[in-house]
Amino acid sequence: MKQLRDATVEALQQVQQLVEASDGALYNQPSVHSESGIGRHVRHILDHFLALQQGLDKGSIDYNSRHRDSDIENNPSLALQLISQLCHWFLHPQSSIDERPIKVESEISLKQQQSMQFDSSLSRELCYLINHTVHHVAYAKLVAKELGLSVDNNMGIAPSTASYLRQQGN
Repeated sequence: MKQLRDATVEALQQVQQLVEASDGALYNQPSVHSESGIGRHVRHILDHFLALQQGLDKGSIDYNSRHRDSDIENNPSLALQLISQLCHWFLHPQSSIDERPIKVESEISLKQQQSMQFDSSLSRELCYLINHTVHHVAYAKLVAKELGLSVDNNMGIAPSTASYLRQQGN
């Protein structure tokens, strides 16, 4: 579980680097090719982490419960505060971050509002959050580059791709 918590913090640190690179003024400005600015991707990522945190207390994670158009989407300082709090929570876990079965609720249909509940585990959900975060960091990195921001090229690369690149000597 410690390895997963550490890897989750690594993913959150990429989000932090992205927010810091956005220089405030460009934090939620969409690019030519995207309706979503960096801030919207960051808010979306953090909503999923908040759903996990709240869900652990209830025994059920509801990924439908999100905070669209929240202040985190427009205020990089608030985003950085939340990222810091989440990293601290993962690095100094209370008894709530331990392996156990958990229920997950998520919408499944594009045509109608339809949710299902699934059996999962905390480990599986942390793995999901890492991959979900990397995916959105990759999109937000493209937005950042289109806006002329300088970002680390290693951001938003999937763990398996990073391993492959290391094996190739890159």
